Amino acid sequence: MVNKESIIPLYEQVKNEIIKKISNGIYEVGSKIPAEHELEKEFNTSRITIRRAVDELVDENYLTKKQGKGTFVNIHKVKRNLLSLNSYTNFMLRNHIAPSIKVVDLNFVKANSKIAHNLGIEKDEAVLKVERVMHFEKNNEGYEIAYYDVSKYPDLKTKISDKTSISNLLRNDYRVFENRSHQIINVTFATKKVAQLIHVNLGIPLYQLERIAYDDQDIPIYYSVMYYDPNKVSFTVDSK
Repeated sequence: MVNKESIIPLYEQVKNEIIKKISNGIYEVGSKIPAEHELEKEFNTSRITIRRAVDELVDENYLTKKQGKGTFVNIHKVKRNLLSLNSYTNFMLRNHIAPSIKVVDLNFVKANSKIAHNLGIEKDEAVLKVERVMHFEKNNEGYEIAYYDVSKYPDLKTKISDKTSISNLLRNDYRVFENRSHQIINVTFATKKVAQLIHVNLGIPLYQLERIAYDDQDIPIYYSVMYYDPNKVSFTVDSK
């Protein structure tokens, strides 16, 4: 149902509702969406409005029309801007999608040479290792391993849960604000563990995004490694 009193055009309301159904898995990838006359009844609006909404979703690659068969849901890639400092939670909220995080593991470990270098600490110092799966849409997840210098963030482990935005936690509880980040994109292959966590086939190529976040004093806040399915996520860079 659309709100005919809203300042948002009716076709935009229909588009947003269809996108929500795709994101929530009501319309699954590869499935056929209802015909125009069915959508017309569902949203209580005109065929012209439905057709414009569907045509724009086709142009935006959410949907594909197959002559004589109907309109089907595409694999839609989540777009992340590499230059943005938005956290996962804020990124999802900006896109009108409820964040969904699953903490896989939370442990203190000794920093190896690479972790120590990226955090600006000594090798073998204690760090908090946080493993999480972040859901973007149904069957579209990212797997993150992040490391934090425990000497800077007392009791951080006890404050992290499935409902926690770590970026917001660092800002609110520790007054730490991300000012810039250094990121490297690599291509790697899905191990058994990663494949199971983000529901991809073993051995397929994945994006591996390494990130070091810095505060306004240029001190490292955390070092993370994120794994994405390149069929479902793309990265953008805006320049002037």
